[in-house]
Amino acid sequence: MEPSNALRKLQEVQFALVELQLYLDVNPGDQRAVHQYNCLSKELMVLKAEYETKCGPLMQYGFSSSPSRWVWTATPWPWEIEY
Repeated sequence: MEPSNALRKLQEVQFALVELQLYLDVNPGDQRAVHQYNCLSKELMVLKAEYETKCGPLMQYGFSSSPSRWVWTATPWPWEIEY
């Protein structure tokens, strides 16, 4: 998957998780939504790992491991990415 497509997919899954979290705050007993939240959480972890392996870390300050070389300054800034 191309880096811009992979980042877009990450954003879509993160958005869905935020929406489900808000929904579950009001409907905590909805087991279908809980299942969907858990499935998307797992998918997000896989997508993040794949993205970071190919493109470098998504976050700093210990939230993402560092690749073999320091790449923060070699990758585009968020405002430089065209969707």
